[in-house]
Amino acid sequence: MSRKLVWMIVIAFAALAAVLWGLTFFWQGMGVEVTGLGWGAYIAGGVFTLALSGGLFLLSFHSARHGYDDIGGSDTPEE
Repeated sequence: MSRKLVWMIVIAFAALAAVLWGLTFFWQGMGVEVTGLGWGAYIAGGVFTLALSGGLFLLSFHSARHGYDDIGGSDTPEE
């Protein structure tokens, strides 16, 4: 894994943590209590979303690099 990819993953998780931290103030201002199970579900949803979007981006870049997206070529990419 390259350093650039590692930094992008770290930044994505830092942004997720910042959003979670900001939401605590929003929910406290509205007088809403969030249970531990609610926080767990919220964090799991964020992590799953980051993993899914990262995986789909990696698949699209892999497809473009190996010629699967070329128009007018054969069905199999050239090695």
